[in-house]
Amino acid sequence: MLNKQNKAGAGDRPTRGITLGHVAGVYDLLSPLMTFYQEDRLSRKAMNLLDLEGGERVLDIGCGTGTLTIKIAEQLADLSQKYQVVGLDAAKEMINVCRKKSSGIRNIRFDIEAAERLPYEDASFDAVISTFFFHHIDYELKQMALLEIKRVLKDTGRAIIVDVAPPSNWFGALCAWSGYFLFRQAEIKENIQGKLVTAIESCKFKTLTKISQHMGYIAIYSLKKSEENPL
Repeated sequence: MLNKQNKAGAGDRPTRGITLGHVAGVYDLLSPLMTFYQEDRLSRKAMNLLDLEGGERVLDIGCGTGTLTIKIAEQLADLSQKYQVVGLDAAKEMINVCRKKSSGIRNIRFDIEAAERLPYEDASFDAVISTFFFHHIDYELKQMALLEIKRVLKDTGRAIIVDVAPPSNWFGALCAWSGYFLFRQAEIKENIQGKLVTAIESCKFKTLTKISQHMGYIAIYSLKKSEENPL
């Protein structure tokens, strides 16, 4: 099911991270299963934590088929006429699905790019969001992607990350370790061991807050570039 760089499809952005373009056509059916149909609830909670007021420029990293990216654009469209939402994924097939799904939606764009090499200017986004992406990249790429997030955020910018975390109960441990053994994916094991938080801390964001933990193995983190603009 998983697709490493040496098996990347034509048009994918080269990366050591895992890409899922080969399941793009069925991703919207498969993805909710992995979180016991809690993905939509968690994504909406993360989106609400961005505390968007209208007119912001928002980046969704590892956007998959763009479901959350589109929801953010729809929310911003209700608040203001001036905004932009950008979804990013290294898999061309994922972005192709995104573009079809978002047809007719204003001020939304999808780019085929790798999170560790963002093609955007410094301080060009008000907010960044990433859901269920960081367990697809290794520790070095986690650090690189987080530094890129920090770079493209404005000084008052904030980021919300939802991903696999160290389990807090037996059910979470069962789910997290089952995912690791099922996919034989070292990147998941890193998250279970707390290395995502270690990577965030190494990038020296001004604040890192664990907002909540769900089902014992999925955490929501808030990162702020400065102490201003609290969530």
